[in-house]
Amino acid sequence: MTGSIPLSTPMIEVRRMDFDFGKLDQQDWYRNNPVLTAFMSVLSGTFPPGEQMFIESVRHYKDRVSDPELLAHVADFTRQEAHHTKQHKLANEALESLGWKAQEIERRVEKAIGFFNRKRTPRERLAATVCLEHITAIVAEYVLTHPQQLEGMHPSIKYMMIWHAIEEIEHKSVAFDVYMTTGGKRSTLRRIMKAISVLFPALTVGRTFYLLWAARRMPSWAQTKEAWTMLFGKDGMITCIKAPFKDFYRDDFHPEDHDNRELIERWKAEIEAWKVS
Repeated sequence: MTGSIPLSTPMIEVRRMDFDFGKLDQQDWYRNNPVLTAFMSVLSGTFPPGEQMFIESVRHYKDRVSDPELLAHVADFTRQEAHHTKQHKLANEALESLGWKAQEIERRVEKAIGFFNRKRTPRERLAATVCLEHITAIVAEYVLTHPQQLEGMHPSIKYMMIWHAIEEIEHKSVAFDVYMTTGGKRSTLRRIMKAISVLFPALTVGRTFYLLWAARRMPSWAQTKEAWTMLFGKDGMITCIKAPFKDFYRDDFHPEDHDNRELIERWKAEIEAWKVS
């Protein structure tokens, strides 16, 4: 598919946020559970190099985009992702000081992305960005529709995750629209997604075990069960994102098929209230 496509992206707002990670002084800051804490630390460590890849892969095709609205979205997407990178790097410094090697995860992910970039074409790199942006967006939707999962998380990390989720939903169609308007094929997206859907979870689990080992944290059976339930239970993240994940393979899929405007408006008020508190 080439040429212009209808854009239905909600307004992308670039927010300048600051989170007081200096108050993060408990090692197991997520429900006093080392498995949950390690898992979230891995995600935080993954974001800076991942989002830099997203920015570069989208901007590579910017000169081929003629739609002024989409070009404006690309600029806002870039600014949002750059600020996410900055805040997660600051969080990772704090996590490192608590014994969670989030900065080591950053280095490992950066190395893996470098290898991927050398082996893949710019089109495949943009396709990978589209796939990962879809995964990030449906996880963000899950976070905002299941706020009980944020209970027991340190406030600085909790509100960073809410802010990040809002903005991932706001710009979730940008990479897809750039990909499709510049001649991308859905067959390539499906091929890349099949690989990512296996590789990304496997690497995340492996890195979580690594962080637990490096921090010398041995979770109890109850803590392990709690983490398993939050991922695979009836209302767990993996359980709940299966259906929207499968939508990606439809021939007519577009990220804005899932209209999240009301959801993000509700949570934007929460973030604004937190900023002035």
